[in-house]
Amino acid sequence: MYTISLNDSGLDFKTLEQKIYRTVCEVACDVLKDVLEILDKMLMATRDIDKYRHKGIKKTHIHTVMGVIDYERRIYEYYNEDGKKQYVYLLDQYLKNETIGHVSTNLAEKIVERALEESYRKTAQAMESTTNSNLSHTTAWNVIQKVGLKLNEKEQHLVDRYEHGKLNGDREVDVLFQEADGVWLSMQGKDRPKKGSKKEMKVAINYEGFEKREGQKEGYQVHNKTACAGFNKSQDFKKLWEAKVAEQYNVDEIKVRIVNGDGDPWIKPDLGQDGVHFQLDPFHISREVLRKVPDKKQARKLNKLLKKGKADESFRYLTDLLIEYNQDEDKFKKLEELYNYLSNNREGLIPYRLRGLKLPELPDGLTYRGMGTMEGNVCDMITLRMKNRKMSWSEEGANNLAKLLAARASGTLYEELDGVFDGAVSEKMLDEMIEIVQLSAAQANRKPKKSNIYPIHSAPMPYEGQPLTEGRKAIRNLVENRVVSDLNFLY
Repeated sequence: MYTISLNDSGLDFKTLEQKIYRTVCEVACDVLKDVLEILDKMLMATRDIDKYRHKGIKKTHIHTVMGVIDYERRIYEYYNEDGKKQYVYLLDQYLKNETIGHVSTNLAEKIVERALEESYRKTAQAMESTTNSNLSHTTAWNVIQKVGLKLNEKEQHLVDRYEHGKLNGDREVDVLFQEADGVWLSMQGKDRPKKGSKKEMKVAINYEGFEKREGQKEGYQVHNKTACAGFNKSQDFKKLWEAKVAEQYNVDEIKVRIVNGDGDPWIKPDLGQDGVHFQLDPFHISREVLRKVPDKKQARKLNKLLKKGKADESFRYLTDLLIEYNQDEDKFKKLEELYNYLSNNREGLIPYRLRGLKLPELPDGLTYRGMGTMEGNVCDMITLRMKNRKMSWSEEGANNLAKLLAARASGTLYEELDGVFDGAVSEKMLDEMIEIVQLSAAQANRKPKKSNIYPIHSAPMPYEGQPLTEGRKAIRNLVENRVVSDLNFLY
């Protein structure tokens, strides 16, 4: 316990706050350690002794928001349905093994929250200052990889169900807006391309329309956005994108789809589908015009024509520019590239609202607006965390982080985290196996060197008649309302 003295000249409020916080965390760690070990004794007493054979006590540890907890638990031998000998920690099974490695789910959640904003090294430093847990940046990286990998596996299962026609959501909408783009990230090691140093990560979103942004008079935001991102091949990512739609929506009830993109083949939809409309992204149009047209006034004029949906007039004006600059090889080449780009995406040049389409009425609170939110979404979702700042990535590491960033953009991060933790538990519980440990006969029968086992021969409460620490008081409060059978310990 922390002692205070007026002779402590270096004492100030900040230092006092930090010391008390550490002290309270240390007490909490002791309490949790005692609770875990007493639960382990209770499980030993109530187990099926014909099925589970006691094989000794093993030490372990876990990082929590309160600090590192070192504790002991019993390991049991049993035979599975195939008659194979296996080993299980009943305590881990009872507590559903809610850890990521040796990190508790509470701490793992905080690591994820921080790692989505800043580097793993800064995340580890933040965990040390805001919790009582001293983690390395490698531990933070490992947490992201394990959680991201689970989300990636979930997506693969989702795509598999989609391909087999077993995926159809319940939500019904008449109109669905879809946008996609790519962002180039610097790669490292074996994942660095032979030419250049970057690879394109694909990003896509779906939403149902535009709604007023709360607190802003003129601001709007997309409604019910879902996102996905990854280093998939084009066709694989398109399947994932469509699987995300089918997971949430009854696709048979979608009357109109409006797809916005930069013209890459993987983004452009099959325009033969009824009710599917493609729009070339306004940002990419404007950027290409500004890059390729040599005179700024001419570039502004061409952009103005394109924004008004005057496609034919735009091509005539661009043809005049090609004639004007036909003696300048560099300028002519750039204008030719612009002409080809616009021509290859001619079906998407006119903004969808200027095409005279008969669009269904949107639900109350939603409205039609010009599309082109993808560049901002890519920036907010991926670029701010993963690009620039001299960062480079392995493909797997970037992919795992992107899954979490997409879940946050979709507003489902905590739901996904709960699913990851619960999914890991259920899979292990089905096999009744938390951890397989091979023990020799000598190791199994060896008496532990040190064990905090306190015999209680007969007592209505744990630690009755014994000196009570703060941890033991907490345990008594925890179990005082349990039935007698829960408190019947056997040694």
